Amino acid sequence: MKPTQFRPITSDDHQGLVALWRDTWTATYGPSLGLAALDSSLKDLAQNGTASMLPGFGELGYCMADGQDIRASAIVVERGTVAYLWGMYVHPSCQRQGLGSLLLKGVASEIATSSDIEIRALPTSSSAISFYQKHGFVETGTEDTELTGGVSAKTLIMSVSVERLKAMSLMSSL
Repeated sequence: MKPTQFRPITSDDHQGLVALWRDTWTATYGPSLGLAALDSSLKDLAQNGTASMLPGFGELGYCMADGQDIRASAIVVERGTVAYLWGMYVHPSCQRQGLGSLLLKGVASEIATSSDIEIRALPTSSSAISFYQKHGFVETGTEDTELTGGVSAKTLIMSVSVERLKAMSLMSSL
């Protein structure tokens, strides 16, 4: 087996991303948002594949992968001073092994012009909130966010400066 590596998402990653998102959404959205929301999101994934999540113009997608076996994903777009990060998922069997931290570190290294990174997290996702707090993110507000399949949910807005995230990543690698 190849070691897990940070790399850009390619068009060849469709099946691996669908499998990752199906498993992570089931683990996250089922308990948090209920079976109806999960079913709607999974139906959208089955019908549209990666089209509703993959990066569009000006957006970049990254993953942690063993060849075509996608273990984690993230999508980012820079808009002025803010880089918006979404689709950050780590397969449940790979969580708490450092892949999310490596993915976040890799994404931060790709930020070219923005000074801050902003994410949205479900208030019920205590492990996600804890992960982002560990990496210096602080809560800056709340909003209703549209997820896949027409599902909307109240989310926490969290942000960190790119400089701080890069410095934390550098310190953790020493």
